[in-house]
Amino acid sequence: MSMRWTLPLLVALAACSAPEEPKAPAFTEVDPCSLLQSGDAGQMNGSPTRTERTCDYPFDSLTVRLTLLSANYADESQKLLSDGGYGGVVDDRPLTRKCVDSSGEVTCDAVVEAKEGQLIGLKVLQRSHDLNVVGQVTQGLAAKAVERLPK
Repeated sequence: MSMRWTLPLLVALAACSAPEEPKAPAFTEVDPCSLLQSGDAGQMNGSPTRTERTCDYPFDSLTVRLTLLSANYADESQKLLSDGGYGGVVDDRPLTRKCVDSSGEVTCDAVVEAKEGQLIGLKVLQRSHDLNVVGQVTQGLAAKAVERLPK
């Protein structure tokens, strides 16, 4: 074989055998316990526990239940809006949250659209009377979770 064909042939072979870029896991394969970490809302008291597409996080002053949902954002958002919630934005993603105070414990439910049909649901429970403060914590946790989703 002549030298003038050897180099192009080697280049073509190298291109064919180049390793594939690893693909990010599909949304349905993401571990919900990988989306929040100690320090996101204080230190964790123990390890997060996973059940299917849900993870319960035991932070110092609050607990968080994070759920990965394959659903329509408008439908899930409407459930919160119809009961007194309001909309916002987290990392250019739509978010709806609703917080209620019950005997000194604030519970905030939130849903954020990661991608079309891919939602992160949050339920944050904290001893407090300040709905706004717990709501801001909820929004911050939603931002962290969206940021840590595989691209």
